[in-house]
Amino acid sequence: MRKARFVLLILSLIIVLVTVTGCSSVSALFKSNFSGLPFWYYEPEYGVGKGNTGMVGEGVSSTERQAELLAYTNLIAVLSDRIGYELGQEAYRELSVMGTINQFGLEIVDRFSVAASDGNYHFYLHAVLDRELLDSATSDENKRRSSVSSEIESLVLEGDTFVKTGKELKAVENYIKAMTLSYGLDFIDSEYTYDALYPVVVDLLQSITVAVSSTRPELAICTISISRKGTFVSSAVESAEIKATYSAVDSKGEQYTDSFVYISDNDGRFEFNAINTSIVRKGTVTFSLNLSDEIAALEKAAPGESTEKLKELIDSKTVRFDYAKTYINGSIAVSVIEHDSLGYVTGVTDIADYLVSKFKDDGADANAFYPELDDEYDVIYEFNHSSRTESLMLVIRVGVVDVIESKTGMYAASAEGLVTLFLSSSEAVLYQSDVINASAFEETEDDAVTSAFKTLVDIAYTLVKAEYV
Repeated sequence: MRKARFVLLILSLIIVLVTVTGCSSVSALFKSNFSGLPFWYYEPEYGVGKGNTGMVGEGVSSTERQAELLAYTNLIAVLSDRIGYELGQEAYRELSVMGTINQFGLEIVDRFSVAASDGNYHFYLHAVLDRELLDSATSDENKRRSSVSSEIESLVLEGDTFVKTGKELKAVENYIKAMTLSYGLDFIDSEYTYDALYPVVVDLLQSITVAVSSTRPELAICTISISRKGTFVSSAVESAEIKATYSAVDSKGEQYTDSFVYISDNDGRFEFNAINTSIVRKGTVTFSLNLSDEIAALEKAAPGESTEKLKELIDSKTVRFDYAKTYINGSIAVSVIEHDSLGYVTGVTDIADYLVSKFKDDGADANAFYPELDDEYDVIYEFNHSSRTESLMLVIRVGVVDVIESKTGMYAASAEGLVTLFLSSSEAVLYQSDVINASAFEETEDDAVTSAFKTLVDIAYTLVKAEYV
């Protein structure tokens, strides 16, 4: 009975210790009882008071005094490592003589010495330091290392969460950023290094498929799906960033490359329908993983065969969609009415022919209409009472505002215009612009006016294409 009560008493004491001191302190207590070393050796921060922290220094030598001096040296080394720079002899002398280092609010509060069976003395020092003073003394380099380590850890842990929630490409993005930051650093946890994360990224990328479906080439519309192959079934990859790249035409008819980043929905899909209405009528859209910035940064930080293979793996996920947009509104008649600086109609048709050629080059069924009248509504009336049958009627009036000869002998012409697009059958206005302006510099007055007019209809062409698809 007494034995049972004793056991219960011990268990009760353990429960109290766990409640009051916590599991780690109980572990330290058992270690202390087993080894014979003081409790603070295992828990240097326990009981040091709010706003303080604890450190332990130890030394081993054949004499107790020499072991004590080595313990001071060890404590200086531990403190130096904490603050990020080496403390000098002055700090050592203050500590060994006074038992303090005022700069850090450090004070030796406990000492312990024991003679071991090997004949050596083991000397232990328990120091308490002011946490605020210690933090303020920490070097910029140490703070930088701590900041970098925290950033890398945060990226990886967030990436792990992305994997668990079906956002594998977001995870890949995070892991590559972490690989870039950690490369070549010897103070980063091994699980967050380039070598540790590389196979994880490769495995994720190899399991991902990007596919084109539900294509409508005549409208340049398609659906892109992103999935990850699992053990039994494939799963949708949501929040995947995919960059769509295609060719577009500017107001001068010159091609340029444009792109837009789409994000997959919960089903791992998105519909592509070009945001830019100036996308070329016939072309190819490439869909690629939006990781170009991340892989470029990694190449800079960690150039080599492994990074190059990773880049190739990312590129291998690119898919393409060929399309040929049709003009669904049918044929179009084009009239460009030119006015000179006095407001008279010139009767010149070159600009109309120029604009028709732009439409035809883009695949439109377009033809010029040369009216005898100059008001937009008179032109559409005249058109509807002719034998012409185009579905749409485009009327552009352009006029010279001013022509000036510069000191260099060049001519500067400014012009303005108005664009109106009609549905021929009902004469309804589908689109009408505000007054648009353009200017040009040429060697002769006529060439300057012609260039300004061409610039105006280039702008008009872009505006109309946004409506007339």
